[in-house]
Amino acid sequence: MTDYNIDFLIAGLVFLIFLLIHFQRYKKLNNISGRTFWFLIIAGIFDITFDLLSSILLVKSNPAYNSWMIFFSTMLYILQMIVVYIFYNYTQALRHCDEDIRTRNIKIMAVPILCMEVAIVTNVLHKQFFYCNEQGQYVHGKAYLVTYIFTLICIAAVIINCFINQEEYQKNELRAIKEFLGVALVCVTIQMKFQSVLMTGFGLSLGITILFWALYNPQLYIDSLTGLYSKGYFRRWFPEQIKRKKELHLLMIDLWKLKQVNKLYGVTTGDELLIQIAEYLHKVNEANHVFRIHGNRFFVFTTSLMDYETNKDAIMKLFKRPFKVKGERISFSAAICGIINVQEVKEIDVLIDYLEYLVQLKPKSDRTILIQNDQHTKEGFLYEQEVKKYMATAIEEDLFEVYYQPLYDLKEKRYRTMEALSRLRHPSLGMISPEVFIGIAEKHGQIAKLGYLQFRKVCKFIKEHPQIMEKIESIKYNLSPLELLKSGYSKKLLRTIEEFDIPFSYFQFEITETVATEYSEALYQTIADFKKSGIQICLDDFGSGYANLNTVLKLPFSTIKLDRSLLNGICYDDQVALLYKNIVAVMQNLGHKVVAEGVETQEEIDLLKQWGVDLVQGYYYTKPLDSEQIIHKLEKDVC
Repeated sequence: MTDYNIDFLIAGLVFLIFLLIHFQRYKKLNNISGRTFWFLIIAGIFDITFDLLSSILLVKSNPAYNSWMIFFSTMLYILQMIVVYIFYNYTQALRHCDEDIRTRNIKIMAVPILCMEVAIVTNVLHKQFFYCNEQGQYVHGKAYLVTYIFTLICIAAVIINCFINQEEYQKNELRAIKEFLGVALVCVTIQMKFQSVLMTGFGLSLGITILFWALYNPQLYIDSLTGLYSKGYFRRWFPEQIKRKKELHLLMIDLWKLKQVNKLYGVTTGDELLIQIAEYLHKVNEANHVFRIHGNRFFVFTTSLMDYETNKDAIMKLFKRPFKVKGERISFSAAICGIINVQEVKEIDVLIDYLEYLVQLKPKSDRTILIQNDQHTKEGFLYEQEVKKYMATAIEEDLFEVYYQPLYDLKEKRYRTMEALSRLRHPSLGMISPEVFIGIAEKHGQIAKLGYLQFRKVCKFIKEHPQIMEKIESIKYNLSPLELLKSGYSKKLLRTIEEFDIPFSYFQFEITETVATEYSEALYQTIADFKKSGIQICLDDFGSGYANLNTVLKLPFSTIKLDRSLLNGICYDDQVALLYKNIVAVMQNLGHKVVAEGVETQEEIDLLKQWGVDLVQGYYYTKPLDSEQIIHKLEKDVC
């Protein structure tokens, strides 16, 4: 009588039971592969359980247990085929292909599996796989190796499928499948060779454990702070939903004030706020399709318009009342972006870009805003995407233009300086707004290269037209935040000025109010380099954001440009006019020249003259002009 070693089976069963508990403890991944994996664990537990029971009875060799022995062994063989079939289905579920292809392959594999199951069930009649003799001993039939060979053939089918369609799997998925198959092959081979060493069940549990930690590690797919699904799982889940061609709608919650809350109340309070919001979203979304994509961004998916409307109303209601966190009542608003039939977007990166576009449409308001996608937003996004495609070509072939807008000196009654502005003409869309293409360049890491190309054009233009320096005292040039903070970029600009042999003092670099508020050592060092060389620094768009006198005093600005928004209403609102007048006086008393941006009417000019504004920029005098037009304009110097 063979003495069977069941230690490996017991270890394998313990592995799978704890794995199932671990899998259930965390949020179960709600997609096809996640559900199939859950079935694989359950089937594996039953397979090993029946393997253990049949092995125990086999050792006893008691004729009284023959019927139980036949039953347990038959169930074991049936479950082994089920495990093979579920694993094949699992490998199909991981494929990033059409749903029809997966369904077809699963149906094809079902045919030989069903045939084998029928053969196993009818074994009580033909006894070709196994039987029990009158002494209660388990006896291998003539075809007992057929089940092992069939299992190896199924494994080979999985290997071939993965090899042929490897581009449809992610690298970590293929690696995990290979490791599972490697373990299975080794264990099945060992048990075929050494019948007393029951390794198949142990190999199954080890392979499933490998799949779990490689593909379903909670640290990868569950957000550690909120317990919601993470961005990593979203990137697995969304393509699968698209391939299923089911109705899907999205609400994105952008907590744009989170940074402000962290500064005022501390990061711990901010985290508690995120947890409260996450719990609420999980509660209102019964389908459990809630993801935390970024630190301050959540995705909520619904599968019907009715649920979409219900979730939308509940989320809007959430932000109408203050949150209670650690004894504090915090008023907290958000930008909520809704996309109906999001399955039409199809690609994750396009969806992310579209949501970024929708967020940009948020008006300047402290209230919670709902931004709903419609035909207008779609057209605007497609327009921006078309510009994005053209950007690489435009930068590579240096297709950007430089326009110049002169600034008028109200006291000397002449153009005194001018600002260089980037322009881009699309072959079919025409002139592109600078806000659009500069925003795209900043988002995709192209701004430094674009900015440097444009700066060289400005230097070349000045060098080739020395008469400009006789008319204009300086050139203003805008630097984006990314350019300013890019290591070595400031020195690159200084070397370029030297290359064209232009005085450093002829340039005035403009930085926006937003950059100025993000004061840092890197920014200070860059500005110090410019000042040391003689380049002046101008604060652009003062009044459009959060800059204050403290910001102005921190950095050595020579000029302050007042944003167009401050100008609105000065002709008919006494308080607005008084505010503007006082800002001008304060800035000039601090030693700064003041530029009024966006001037368009004679009434505005008259008031600005009374208040002693130094320079005026706007369409009242001239719009931005190309190289030929600006030369002609300065030669005539007609206002």
